Amino acid sequence: MRPLFAWLCAALLGTQAVAAPDLWRAAAGGPAARPPVDAWTRIGDARAAQARYPAAAAAYLAAVADAAGAPPAALSTRLADVLMAEGELASAEAAYRDAIAAALSAPAITDREAAHLDDPHGRAQETALACFGLAAALDRSGQPGAARQMVREALAADPTAAALEVATLPGSDVRIVPENDVFYRLGLVRLATGRRTDAVAAFREYLERSPGSRWADAAQAHVAELESPGRAPARPAGNGPRLLAAATVLSTGGAPAPLIDAAWRRQASILDDCLDDAAALLHGGAPLRMAIEMEVDARGRVTSVEAKLPVPNAAALARCLEDAVRDGLRLPSSPRARATRARTELLIGYTGNPGRVP
Repeated sequence: MRPLFAWLCAALLGTQAVAAPDLWRAAAGGPAARPPVDAWTRIGDARAAQARYPAAAAAYLAAVADAAGAPPAALSTRLADVLMAEGELASAEAAYRDAIAAALSAPAITDREAAHLDDPHGRAQETALACFGLAAALDRSGQPGAARQMVREALAADPTAAALEVATLPGSDVRIVPENDVFYRLGLVRLATGRRTDAVAAFREYLERSPGSRWADAAQAHVAELESPGRAPARPAGNGPRLLAAATVLSTGGAPAPLIDAAWRRQASILDDCLDDAAALLHGGAPLRMAIEMEVDARGRVTSVEAKLPVPNAAALARCLEDAVRDGLRLPSSPRARATRARTELLIGYTGNPGRVP
């Protein structure tokens, strides 16, 4: 896959027609005056509505470049949506993760005089929309487990997926590009929550509204799997061991150990899919101690991870855990703008009764 900026350059120099040449000169740092962030965003919105996704991405990138500090979550989600619409899944995933980090790190307004301006509901909705979008990108790139986990992260912020339901209404102010993609995302939510009939209905709605979509085959594959007569019912969630405790015993770099431990507590469910099949490793139901060694960049993304289990024949579980941590664990951006290396000891067992055997 071509890098994002190489792809944009190809769009600029190739066949992507643009009605306003000054936009491109400004985006390239030319003589035209650079519009403010809001103006770039409006240009991107207009291009996205016309399905001119490379032009929309260029405008959003210009808005990101002009933003003071970290770009707003909604802007990064807009960029991610048009990148995914153009088939650039890796770049879209990165932009969605930027949006999630921005939404989670947005400070609450604590000043009494300005408290009425605080919008915790808006921050939760921005987090959920970015997570729903990332779930779709992960699903389409062949990472169904990571996609399910991201749906869970979204539902933690928006338990009823209200943002997606609202986006299906005519004239909604919840913006998803392309607008019919909301049904694919609803299909993933219903699939992850065990509502198979509703999931089929959502994917079929997506196919009916977007028959020529590049993701039609992926939606049809979900429908075929869900409607397969021999398909076994999904295993109930929650039957396996779970993360009971996490303690970071070594941390060097930008993120201190308490911050890493807080991230583990908040995102413990990223390991659930892997642990559902790990009961055999807990001899007699006794808890299992293991370690995760990882490197995290200054933006809070896990760049490398190694799971260390004190039991034999656990290579498959280790790989699953490593993928889950790499795809799911996120730390707040380091205020020191430094990478972090850490070792965290994890205790795996059954919640409520560590000695329970299912």
